[in-house]
Amino acid sequence: MSFDVIIIGGGPTGVTAAIQIAKAGNKVLIVEKEEEKAIGYRVGGGVVKLHTFSGVGFPRPTGDELIAYLDTFNIYSPTAKTKKVVNHGAMIVDRLLMNQRLLGYAREAGISIKTETELKSLNIVDGKVTGITTTTDESIEAKIVIDASGLNGVGRKHLPDSFKIEKEIDSKYIAKAYVELLPTPKESTEISSYLAVCNGYVWHTPTEIGFGSFDHSLNLKEKLHEFIAEHIHVKTDSAYSSYGNIAVRQNISNMVGNGFLAVGDAACMVSPIEGAGLTTSMIGAKLAGEVINECLAKNDLSQNALWSFNVKYNTTHGAQMAYMDMLRRGLIGLPPDDIDFAFKQDVVTDKDVLDSITGDIANVSAFDKASRVFRGIRKPHILLRLEACMNKSKEIKNHYLHFPTSANGFDEWLNRTNQLNNSFS
Repeated sequence: MSFDVIIIGGGPTGVTAAIQIAKAGNKVLIVEKEEEKAIGYRVGGGVVKLHTFSGVGFPRPTGDELIAYLDTFNIYSPTAKTKKVVNHGAMIVDRLLMNQRLLGYAREAGISIKTETELKSLNIVDGKVTGITTTTDESIEAKIVIDASGLNGVGRKHLPDSFKIEKEIDSKYIAKAYVELLPTPKESTEISSYLAVCNGYVWHTPTEIGFGSFDHSLNLKEKLHEFIAEHIHVKTDSAYSSYGNIAVRQNISNMVGNGFLAVGDAACMVSPIEGAGLTTSMIGAKLAGEVINECLAKNDLSQNALWSFNVKYNTTHGAQMAYMDMLRRGLIGLPPDDIDFAFKQDVVTDKDVLDSITGDIANVSAFDKASRVFRGIRKPHILLRLEACMNKSKEIKNHYLHFPTSANGFDEWLNRTNQLNNSFS
């Protein structure tokens, strides 16, 4: 059996890429470990920015698939005493219904879907991925394999070192997460996040409340219930709950190899501020599809040919996420009382939070700087840290905007990336 493209994973990322590629007349296979009717199921809704569906060419959700529209994002200090409020155009969707709708589009586009099938290994010949072998020892050939399998990156783990793609994600970047549903969805248009709670954060939407932490020794359920009792006072339903992992970091810098591309959670395309990945992953998948179509038309699926995906993603969305990640690290590196102070005294403003979510570089006037100094004069170390954080955030975004146009300059670029990241904690 042979295809132009094999995609590992039938979630929104994999299906978005598949449809984009199939539209160009290419033969596509999606390989998915779940049975088809279960593809997309997760406890809780998915948060998607309003522009997502138009950006990837799909109609917006309607009916039962659309749970709620969101217009406000509240970011609370760790003690929940103070908050910053920004406009936030997004929606909460039923992940299962959305995924099933997209799979219907995939069927209409002539895409083959092989369910209840797991990857055993990638087929690699002369330094090029040439297909996959399943756990039933079925070998399927392809010109390129896309790993859209999620954070575990089941395809990424089998790559040769020569590709210079991260095969394993360091556990220090992984937040363990626990979520419980609300018994009845709230009639609300707000989503809230509580920063720096037990080395992590709590999120609260109209449908769920959850807790993610980098401290893997914590009892997440117990800590979440303690936080709810002290600060939020809502009822949840432990019968509808789940555990998971979230990558909170910059995306993988190199996502392509000879006959291979990683996208979505498999490439850590998750917003470091919101912890949401549907929008970034689906937009990344569309971009991946466009690049792969160009490469298939030229019959060149080498790393050099696919490199333009790295360039296009990293100089746009990657640069924004690197900026967000550095700002996040700067803020949560403060003690909880200092974050409370910075929020209460407007040393951190609503606009700062908005810029951190959008990835826009904040330009602070001399007058505003002077005002912040006056408001934060009792704790000058906060001002110094935030100033350093802002400068490092701008520096790393600018660094991503100059991502190398070929693999030849990648090692030098990556070394500088590591230096920037290690210079601020």
